[in-house]
Amino acid sequence: MKTFLATFLVVIVGSLVLWVSTDEGRAFTAEEARRLEIRETPRVDFIYTSCPDVCLILSGNLKTLQKDFSTEEKSDKLRFLSISFDPEKDTPQRLKEYLHHFSADFRYWMAARPINPSQKEAILDFFKVIVIPDEYGGYTHSAGYHIINPDGKLVAIFGIEQTDELHTYLNQVLEEKENVSKS
Repeated sequence: MKTFLATFLVVIVGSLVLWVSTDEGRAFTAEEARRLEIRETPRVDFIYTSCPDVCLILSGNLKTLQKDFSTEEKSDKLRFLSISFDPEKDTPQRLKEYLHHFSADFRYWMAARPINPSQKEAILDFFKVIVIPDEYGGYTHSAGYHIINPDGKLVAIFGIEQTDELHTYLNQVLEEKENVSKS
């Protein structure tokens, strides 16, 4: 009987620990936990223009999305924003060149950056963005597509591997918005 009670207690405590550590069973990896937290608490994601890998993929996919949503009725309701966390290198001219490289339509795709190092630190701290300098003068950072609604609320995050889901989501939101405006 004591063994049964001890086992039962261990199972209950273990289940509680699992429940708490996985955000009530909703996030089993650190990235899922980050996306969940951002969905529930608005945040912003950042890029840097000299990034040799993931930022190029993200921006290339934004180029495709911009093309896919280029009809007047859709492009007027959708904006893309790339925010740099490397203001020392990413001058306004460099950001403009970066977007130009991806054939950005500047009416719908913009870039921004903090204007000084203290503002950068405040932004990173406020948004709890983790940016780790690497040995090559660049950074290691998380990557994803953050969806902000017209009220300025972050409503969804899609990973770099979720471009099809992102495309579907944007189509659904824009169709819902179109149906509401017709009503």
